[in-house]
Amino acid sequence: MARLRRARAAVSGFLNVRKPAGVTSHHCVAVVRKIFNTTEVGHAGTLDPMATGVLVMAMGRATKFLQYLVSDKEYRGVVRFGVTTSTDDITGDMLSERPAPWLTEETVSSQLPKFIGAIDQIPPKVSALKRDGKRYYELARANKDFDVKPRRVQIHGIDLLQFTGGEFPEATIDVSCGAGTYIRSIAREWGEGLLLPSSTEYVGGTLVSLERTRSGSFAFEDSLEFDTIRSQLEAGESPVCPIEDGVRHLPCVFLSNEAVDRWFKGGVVRLREQEVQSSLSLPFEALTHEMTLRIYDPTARFLGVSQVEQLHPSRKFILRKRAFIE
Repeated sequence: MARLRRARAAVSGFLNVRKPAGVTSHHCVAVVRKIFNTTEVGHAGTLDPMATGVLVMAMGRATKFLQYLVSDKEYRGVVRFGVTTSTDDITGDMLSERPAPWLTEETVSSQLPKFIGAIDQIPPKVSALKRDGKRYYELARANKDFDVKPRRVQIHGIDLLQFTGGEFPEATIDVSCGAGTYIRSIAREWGEGLLLPSSTEYVGGTLVSLERTRSGSFAFEDSLEFDTIRSQLEAGESPVCPIEDGVRHLPCVFLSNEAVDRWFKGGVVRLREQEVQSSLSLPFEALTHEMTLRIYDPTARFLGVSQVEQLHPSRKFILRKRAFIE
């Protein structure tokens, strides 16, 4: 038990949790807080209660770095056609049933290209988005009538893995997308694009299951169930990833000891091209305003991240906004 308490003490880093079905993301945060005996816990993107898979947790100083993680995500979902629900997934109230045994794999796959790229997506009415200070799901549960505004999202790709025909056909898909994308909305809009024979009515669709298979650099195969996390801590092992692991996608720069001292003290750090040309991981010309860089000291110790500001024609730049690992 003493070993477990030591493992919990002052922990900072990322935890790749394998969320189970039937619980909220907030509940998972509460479980992690209890396991590690800390209140400083956040996560990198909500999963609906029915969904499973990767839920990246940040603890301690890592909560300051959530905004710097890769926001792209990957999902595997099953869509059922011929059914619509109040939540756009199988947990909601049934709104309509329209058997569609005539649907084929070719018919449903022909609709997928319209979802690829930057699209305007209408979020589900039962969601955590806000309107006039109220969550959508609060308005929906109060039977309030309200319009849902489209949101611009980025979908990199959708692969149809399996199609199962029948009275209510189902399709299994892999989706790669940017932050803020609702797979439930894809299910609904996919079904709305399929019309009944000789009719203007649509078939409809709803999401039956969903698993997040990747969140940024955190993959499903590396995710841990709560029991595994507890077991590793009991064995004196750490299930927590260093903060640095979550931001390795960012370019980096090595600072001199003098610049490190100024950076830590919150002072202005001005860097000329000749000072960093051998320690910058990308060409000086590739630097852009507000680009985030990993910061290292001369001994290659990771210190945190900082944003580029005020690029000058005289081949120098300033580091201002920063997040420290300590």
